[in-house]
Amino acid sequence: MSISCDYTRFNTLKKLRGFFTRRPVRDSLTSNGDDMSSTDITSVFPLPQAKSESELLAEFALGLSYEEVPRELIEQAKGHFLDVLGIALASSRFDFGRSVLAAAKDLGSGVGARALGSGAALPAASAALVNGTLAHGLDFDDTHIAGIYHASAPAFAAALSAGEELHADGKSVLLAYIAALEIGCRLAVAASGKFHERGFHPTALCGTFAAAAAAARLHGDNENALVSALGLCGSQASGILELRESWLKRLHPGWSAHAGLIAATLGRNGFKGPRTVFEGEHGFYMAHIGHIPEGEQKASYRLRDQWRSPGIALKPYPCCHFIHSFVDAALGVRKDVVPDDIERIDCLLSRDLHHMVAEPRERCIRPKTIYDSLFSVPYVVALALVKGRVDLAAFYDEPLDDPAVLRVASQTFCHEDPHSDFPRHFPGEVRITLKSGRILTRREVTSTGTPDRRLSKDEINAKFMKNATRVIGDAQANRAMETVWELEKLSDIGDLVSICMMKNGETK
Repeated sequence: MSISCDYTRFNTLKKLRGFFTRRPVRDSLTSNGDDMSSTDITSVFPLPQAKSESELLAEFALGLSYEEVPRELIEQAKGHFLDVLGIALASSRFDFGRSVLAAAKDLGSGVGARALGSGAALPAASAALVNGTLAHGLDFDDTHIAGIYHASAPAFAAALSAGEELHADGKSVLLAYIAALEIGCRLAVAASGKFHERGFHPTALCGTFAAAAAAARLHGDNENALVSALGLCGSQASGILELRESWLKRLHPGWSAHAGLIAATLGRNGFKGPRTVFEGEHGFYMAHIGHIPEGEQKASYRLRDQWRSPGIALKPYPCCHFIHSFVDAALGVRKDVVPDDIERIDCLLSRDLHHMVAEPRERCIRPKTIYDSLFSVPYVVALALVKGRVDLAAFYDEPLDDPAVLRVASQTFCHEDPHSDFPRHFPGEVRITLKSGRILTRREVTSTGTPDRRLSKDEINAKFMKNATRVIGDAQANRAMETVWELEKLSDIGDLVSICMMKNGETK
């Protein structure tokens, strides 16, 4: 029965109930003389049950057609798919990449899918664990600004690994990826900023549901199976922000993708999960943010009518997205600044972000680990002013204790930004006071790569090539790039994974 028919039936039954309850007793007798005056008509003709949030999201994920997706969004999705593929390849040569691969191998052998870079054969869920970790490992992957959510990493890892296991074609994988992006973004936006306030990482939480949706769609699961899977994800979605010197945050999208594939498998095999996982009094939102989103805040609000995924921003710099506007501002004034002439730098930072990218001060101005440097406004601003670039080499190939960078970082101070509209945007303002007394000020309301200032196709390609060729050759990287931009023509997604393998398992 269609939704419109359900509503027609619902309204008709409401009228009937009113008619029966107004009738006098003598007119409320059945043909055999039974009194119906106190009988609720809904007990005879039950009203249709309103669909839960998980049912609406499952219906969307499984029913979405290629023709429904705006052409511009399809092209954006391919750009984001390419972007995160390059990041995953670059990550595969780092210590955390080797560690998660070794752990996945210890979990059990399989031939369903492969890890990017190494090409190691693994069960699909284990491959998703590895590829999702690689995709986020360098903190270079995209972010949905309003949701503060790394959308691509869990969706990409789940769609790629499930797709390879099924020998799915590129178009099917792309559409599963798009559906997963949209669902993850909607779940994150429904609690915009609230997860962080309670110490949770939105990517780890919402990415699990997105991954389950991608896997279920590719497997051709029915709605009941996916609803159960989403319900099970409510207990598997996890991720705290107590990071310190650990690799925990890198793991989050990988674990989300892994958990999503497991949940989808359970749902497919009849294991039941709660249909009210999102709106239940003990459900996902109540447990994590203390209230249940209503009205326009619901994840299902204007589903199909209004897309959330165009709000995803690509990263031109491999550091926390909260810092990018400061990088743009610093690079924008650099031509007028000689580092030795700087007296002090004042940065206006959104109040809610100080504890994440400006405190404790000593760790931010003299980072001991790469991860500390990636989450430090003073250090990254200094890097931009001293070196004129903020790239992987600056963090991973060059020493963190460059005296010139540390000196400028120690002269940089963060203050509350009274004009910030966070989390709608991640603004940044840099005020540089020179020893001469001259003050240079530059404010960026939003950063390069955000929806208002999107990276061009050429810029996306250049970033991919720079990342991918840290591991594979130029010819391989070019083939991979061309394949992604024409993903709809690919007959087996496994062919893309094969292109992205290091020869003889060795890095360049």
